[in-house]
Amino acid sequence: MQETKLGTVRIAPSVLATIVSLTARSVRGVSDMSAISRPPGRVLPRTNMGSAPGVILQVRNGTIGADVYIVAEADINLKMLGRNVQRRVRESLNQMVGMPADQVNVYIEDVRD
Repeated sequence: MQETKLGTVRIAPSVLATIVSLTARSVRGVSDMSAISRPPGRVLPRTNMGSAPGVILQVRNGTIGADVYIVAEADINLKMLGRNVQRRVRESLNQMVGMPADQVNVYIEDVRD
């Protein structure tokens, strides 16, 4: 049987950033997304970058790098929280769009009582 090419599927980086933001919010111990305190170091806008509440994301060579800014709930192990966010974001991106995340940097900006 011969395969035919159907075309291309392109997912906007802002959509990927939204997936990251919604996933991070769903992790137990995340109270909210934080304002982005470390804006990207680039002056010129890039087409391969996206953002959503608490997330800056860049797509390079078919992989995703994301900076995730969160507010943690009180009485939670912050190191474990960061690792759980990283793991869940990677899993969600892989499952939903089939793209690997080579970096998921988690910044815990505050703790809410």
